[in-house]
Amino acid sequence: MRAVVVTSRPASATSEPDSPAAALRELGCDVVPVGYDLDDLPDDVEQIRPSVVVVDAGAHLEVGRAAIRRVRQVSSLADIPILLCIEVSRLPGLDPELGVDDFVLAPIVAPELYARVRQLDWRLSSFRAAGRIKLGDLVIDTVAVETTYRGRPLKLPRQEFQLLKFLAAGAGRVFSREQLLSRVWGYRYTGNTRTVDIHVRRLRAKLGPGGDMIETVRHVGYKMRAPGA
Repeated sequence: MRAVVVTSRPASATSEPDSPAAALRELGCDVVPVGYDLDDLPDDVEQIRPSVVVVDAGAHLEVGRAAIRRVRQVSSLADIPILLCIEVSRLPGLDPELGVDDFVLAPIVAPELYARVRQLDWRLSSFRAAGRIKLGDLVIDTVAVETTYRGRPLKLPRQEFQLLKFLAAGAGRVFSREQLLSRVWGYRYTGNTRTVDIHVRRLRAKLGPGGDMIETVRHVGYKMRAPGA
């Protein structure tokens, strides 16, 4: 696990008792502390690819808000989840449109902080295991023939499920409409490629905000985009 911790005192962040940076380091995380202005953000942050950005706002919500905006403007961190650490007394002022993915209350309880960081990391993770494909918030159970997005079950007819499963299994690869008809519908299928477009449109509608995971490659076909790609 690697975390970028945005804090008012980056030089001493990992040695300050009860600080998020110190707690994460004690729990085995690779911690990269930076100041609120992000001037000391490593040049190779894109290669570092942190699992989460932790903004240690303390009692200064407005300072934390400004830091969050700066983080979102850094292209290499734009899709990294943000965890806000804020004092209890400031919680009533927390704006739902602040732009954070989760928050934890100060004083810091190390196991809770680590659990929330791991949860955010899980949301962006991708893997294939026996009977299961996970791409970020999308989870496909190929044995139970069930699909969820952000924990919400999706009701997919057989062909929609098969199409989504095939695209997810080959995430990052581009498939032509003819290939999808052959692989998903079967070589005996006599329909035209318009069938693929209709099913992709339906899948995107059911995925909602996750619909852009299915990308159209002009004049070629479709591909499934993995999180962070």
